[in-house]
Amino acid sequence: MQVIEEPGYNKIAPKTINSHIQMFKSFFDWAERHGYTPHTLFDGMKVAKAKNSETERKPFSPDQACLLYNELTENPSGLVRKDSHKWGMLLGMFTGARLNEICQLDVADVQVNGDIWFLNITDEGDDNKRLKTTAGRRKVPLHSELISIGFLDFVKSRKSGMRLFPDYSYSANGGYGRNLGRWCNESFLPKLGIKEPGLVFHSLRHTVVTRLSQASVPEPIIQCLVGHARSGVTQEVYNREGFTLAQLQEAVDCLVPHNKS
Repeated sequence: MQVIEEPGYNKIAPKTINSHIQMFKSFFDWAERHGYTPHTLFDGMKVAKAKNSETERKPFSPDQACLLYNELTENPSGLVRKDSHKWGMLLGMFTGARLNEICQLDVADVQVNGDIWFLNITDEGDDNKRLKTTAGRRKVPLHSELISIGFLDFVKSRKSGMRLFPDYSYSANGGYGRNLGRWCNESFLPKLGIKEPGLVFHSLRHTVVTRLSQASVPEPIIQCLVGHARSGVTQEVYNREGFTLAQLQEAVDCLVPHNKS
């Protein structure tokens, strides 16, 4: 309890806790059915979400996303002064990757298979690289919009080094993502006039999931793209290979490029 009350550390969200409880419940349901335990455990257990929480993260509206895109690509307000800020944010907008997953990318993590460019999101290559879960290890195709506005040229300009964003330093608490997160949440969004409770860098991830769902992309594909564990017998047992890059590329392309005007 003392550790939980310590300020400055991210806590597990109620939704994540409930997902773990459900997994444990499924295991003990199986154990009871097969005679390994006299009764099931975790039945009826659930952590309540905070009511009317102002800090619950939410997606950006289409107008807000359009404003973000135009500022990041055209820079009319002069707020975007670093390529790392520009491309870090744009990768969030078009991949839904987590903040630290983006900021810890190596140049070698931008790869191509046939004619499909993708991010190889992994914890390999650097002792400080880490993933939130094993499902976080994945390949995410690059949206054609990212390529058309010069992302591959940016990657090429970083070829002399190892890391894609070397100006993001590592910290034990926030990984590599601390600086970009602070710039986005404490400077960029407020100066654009769209900072409000629940809108932070992580909202880019919520936006991607929301827009893909609204485009009728199947949930298992969305889970594969954003690094959530796929659930159910079909996905866990029969589709262990996952989806092809072509299938994932088709899903990513459902994210409609934002209006530049």
